[in-house]
Amino acid sequence: MAVATAEAKPDLSPRDRFARVEQGYLVLALTVLLCLAGVLTTDGFLTGGNLGNLLRLSAAFGILAVGETLVILGKGIDLSVAGVALGCAQATLAFMADGMPEGAAIALLTGLALAVGLLNGILVAYLEVPALFATLATGLLTIGGIDMLLLDQNFYSLPDSAAISRLGDGSVLGVPRAVVVAGAVFLLAWLFVSRTSAGRLIRAMGDNFATARSSGAPVRPLRVLGYVVSAVLAVLAGYTTVAVQGSAQTTVTSFDPLLFTALTVVVIGGVSLSGGRGTLLGVLAGVLFVGVLNNLLILRGLSAPLQDLVRGGVLVAAIALDAWLHPRDEETARTDEL
Repeated sequence: MAVATAEAKPDLSPRDRFARVEQGYLVLALTVLLCLAGVLTTDGFLTGGNLGNLLRLSAAFGILAVGETLVILGKGIDLSVAGVALGCAQATLAFMADGMPEGAAIALLTGLALAVGLLNGILVAYLEVPALFATLATGLLTIGGIDMLLLDQNFYSLPDSAAISRLGDGSVLGVPRAVVVAGAVFLLAWLFVSRTSAGRLIRAMGDNFATARSSGAPVRPLRVLGYVVSAVLAVLAGYTTVAVQGSAQTTVTSFDPLLFTALTVVVIGGVSLSGGRGTLLGVLAGVLFVGVLNNLLILRGLSAPLQDLVRGGVLVAAIALDAWLHPRDEETARTDEL
């Protein structure tokens, strides 16, 4: 009688075991611990007003992070999102102050964002300009061009009667309206990535670009699509920022933190910078973690340089963890287009 022998399971290394765990769950656990630390050490953290503000302020960079995620999943990166978000929001306020109807101003600046996203896609997908440099340049050109060509002064306030302001006030079934909008964006993005052929191809393209291209996948149009969607979501994030904060600034001091926060959320959420790996659940967990962290840093009254030091340390740790969990092999190095 033949005796069946069970195949020995491969002995996985600690890195391989850790890499198999959904990072979103780990980040959610860390967020819970961070909240507990906030409750025990910081007065006013657990109040309804503070938690509501935390969620509203997190909504804008959460929307921005979703667009960034779609690009990174396809083995790219978009550094123009902060320039598009803040520049288009500021220009919208300026046109409204000059008497342009709000709907026309929104349509005009959304069109500008679409043009920037299309330009990013053409530069990266067809002209094969490294995405890191192409999108950084277009972001600075957008925010600088709007400052020089469209604005004769900065407009920092949003009229109370503006439709955009409704993103920041009111609630739906007790949930802040900005959070509802961000939740809808996450849901639609999840459906796109997991339920559509274009979304699945974008992930496959990021996982192995050469194989996706050789199999006949339309990698260039898909890459353009990612940048266009990222630009549109950047505009929505800009309007959400204005609605929640009541103002927008088009300066480098405002450009850098927004971009930095969006990238931090994506990396902490487990989206690999080498492309093809990551989930929207992880990004959502990253939004909550960074939102709580930022809130605690402010409530503790830490100086701006010390806050930057903490955020920078968190980002470096997240990037190091990503590099350890997802090392770049020789093929990845050849096909990397960051």
